[in-house]
Amino acid sequence: MTDSDRIVRVWWRDAHAATETWTDPAEIDEEPCIVLSVGFLLSEVKPGYLVLAQSQILDHGDVDHVLAIPTAMVVRIESLHTVPLVPVEPPA
Repeated sequence: MTDSDRIVRVWWRDAHAATETWTDPAEIDEEPCIVLSVGFLLSEVKPGYLVLAQSQILDHGDVDHVLAIPTAMVVRIESLHTVPLVPVEPPA
């Protein structure tokens, strides 16, 4: 997997509160709570989960703000390809 293939957009079903107070069960919304997340895909770090990181340190690969989504909750995943928007010199 190339670095550009590692940036992904993921749609997934989230657990959520269906009500805020006492509610007639017939009035509970049947729609799922679908969340859209974007990040660096971390392959094979946690079996049974799709793992994304928000940030990564280039020098040594440490990651931050890691999200582990159970694979059974994943609805769709797309690879995002990067295109430079501003000419910036790569780090030395």
